[in-house]
Amino acid sequence: MKKFSALFILIAAAIAAPAFAQSSVTMYGIISTGMFYTDNQKGLSNYGLLNGPQQPPRIGFIGQEDLGGGRKAFFTLENGFSITTGAAGQGGRLFGRQSFVGLSDAALGSLSFGRQIDSMAQTLAPFESAVQFATYAPPIGDADNVFATFRVSNSVQYKSPVFDGVQIISDYGFSEAAGSVNNNSSFSIGTSYGNGPYKLGAAYHQLRAPGSSSNLNGAVGNFDYGFTSPFITSAAGAAVDKQQMFGAGGSYKFGDNQLSLLLTNVKFNYLDASSLTLTNYQFTGTRYLTPQLMLGASYIFTDGKATLADAKPKWHQISLGLDYFLTKRTDLFLVGIYQRAAGDAKFAQIYYMSPSASREQTSVSFGMRHKF
Repeated sequence: MKKFSALFILIAAAIAAPAFAQSSVTMYGIISTGMFYTDNQKGLSNYGLLNGPQQPPRIGFIGQEDLGGGRKAFFTLENGFSITTGAAGQGGRLFGRQSFVGLSDAALGSLSFGRQIDSMAQTLAPFESAVQFATYAPPIGDADNVFATFRVSNSVQYKSPVFDGVQIISDYGFSEAAGSVNNNSSFSIGTSYGNGPYKLGAAYHQLRAPGSSSNLNGAVGNFDYGFTSPFITSAAGAAVDKQQMFGAGGSYKFGDNQLSLLLTNVKFNYLDASSLTLTNYQFTGTRYLTPQLMLGASYIFTDGKATLADAKPKWHQISLGLDYFLTKRTDLFLVGIYQRAAGDAKFAQIYYMSPSASREQTSVSFGMRHKF
């Protein structure tokens, strides 16, 4: 009760803030593109220009206003787009990557409202190889969404202050479907800890009827849910009724080296009463060979179990990459990704690519990224 009273006091104080409070707005962005070659997309090789393999392109605005007494009002508006075609991303939304506004207090934390990245993705992203160096190389289908393939609309998110290196994040995405709170809703919570060279994180995320065709304006849009994923329907074609994800990760930095471990578990419950469980084991290492040149390597093992036909699909994925920083804002990258299906899995499918005609797929990309 005391915590809720404090939050109401925070909101009331923000409404009564003086008109002469200090404010600022910062514009930022990332442009990333590269040439790619993939050896097996439905049995055919492919090459061309790839949109944003080393962080998708974006333009954003961050604003804040000092309300006094350790309180601030803030907002973020972030647009995603394709550098190769100029088209808007996230289903053509103007600010589809992020769009939220909120209030923060130095002692109480922050509340924000809008379209946001879920708590699990925020908590575990630092341990993901695709975030560190490996371009489009999350586990197959990004089933755990640590790579933030989809955002959560209609969401309310709370972030605690950092106490002795510990922070908690939690958010809820409303269905906004009359009479059915579980028709396309989302809930996630995560906690992280940082102390010098050590970082740790653990999180949980639950989706109900994600990307529902009967509720297109719910928490998760059908335009980005399951992007290049083979798991958004059962083997019989049924849609997802509930998806549950949890994970834990950690990293240790020593000298010019960093080692990261990440374990995530995902369970899909489909409308035909079948289910699929995927467990991803991810190991990543990076090393700065020089102050400008970073070498990265990662291995991901995905272990699956489907109730239909008692199938046990598995995938192995290896990524190797070099990242050369011309400046702090501009770098060149070269990344190779190899994926192999095993067990009952019939094909490989690297993120952003169509499935292979066999059990193997390899993709190589070379390009540049610029931040402003």
